[in-house]
Amino acid sequence: MLGLGVSSASQLGGTAFALENSILAAFKTRVLADSGVVEDYACLNLDVKDLITEPAPFTTGLLEFYPGAAAAYSLRQLRRSVSPYAIRVRRSGDSLEQDIGFNSNGELDTNALLDFANGGDAWVTVWYDQSSNGNDATQGTNADQPQIVSSGSVITQNGKPTLNFDGTDTFNVGSSDLYGQTRLDAYCYMYGTDNVHIMFSQAASGSNYSYAVHDDSPSKILASAYADASSKIYVNGSDINVIEGTTTRDDLHTAIITNGAANSNGAIIVHEDVQTTSWTDFKISAYANVWTYTGKMSEILLYNSDQSANRTGIESNINDFYSIYS
Repeated sequence: MLGLGVSSASQLGGTAFALENSILAAFKTRVLADSGVVEDYACLNLDVKDLITEPAPFTTGLLEFYPGAAAAYSLRQLRRSVSPYAIRVRRSGDSLEQDIGFNSNGELDTNALLDFANGGDAWVTVWYDQSSNGNDATQGTNADQPQIVSSGSVITQNGKPTLNFDGTDTFNVGSSDLYGQTRLDAYCYMYGTDNVHIMFSQAASGSNYSYAVHDDSPSKILASAYADASSKIYVNGSDINVIEGTTTRDDLHTAIITNGAANSNGAIIVHEDVQTTSWTDFKISAYANVWTYTGKMSEILLYNSDQSANRTGIESNINDFYSIYS
């Protein structure tokens, strides 16, 4: 019909997004070839009906709706054309490593993961960047790798696979796409269980770290993005009113827990705008091995452009998949 060589949309295969793009591209080519004349409106009606009755796409593809990320780490597929792998893992016993990708629903291929773990444990050595910029997060030291399989079972939060950081685990990302930037918009799905949350930081020195519940002393003055604050922290879509130079650790910790307590055992989405102009490196989950993150983390998206207009849409997409607060 319409000269496309198919009798229905379903013959094209793939997800609903792929079907739509394929049909629209082929239809445009055909109409242009016919000088803008549609040869058969009955065929057009049938093809459009097939298209809109295709099953809804899986809840991935965030980067297709909100492109331009400097780096994007997730245990779900964020782009159709992404590298086929989400993570590289190391297993207990023989310390062999293997890349793990996604299943047909765009979720982490836990069957392949568990087959490789073979009843033991597995840790993540590489968290692949899905932005297409190649800014993979890596950790070559075994003791500092977050765990994803424990005794033959995938570690989860809210029913979805997650990375478990034990207070020493961290990733390094050596890319000026992330440091040296006048603006970095960050979105993170995490479940913190400590008083010293660190989303990301300058790797070694300079007292530069972003989204932190810093130190265990309530008298310590805390800032979001210490020394480089530029905007606000949002938790589950709500501005928690962090004010640099006046917010204490207890104030911020209480605000985060209060906002997240009724939602999936405290699991939260955090969004923050930060400057990294003075940074010379980039580390996920720890600052100079002094303050480190304990808890679970499933997704981090980093943009070096202003995404404030897209904040609610990005957060809603994350929530739709992970069922965090609705």
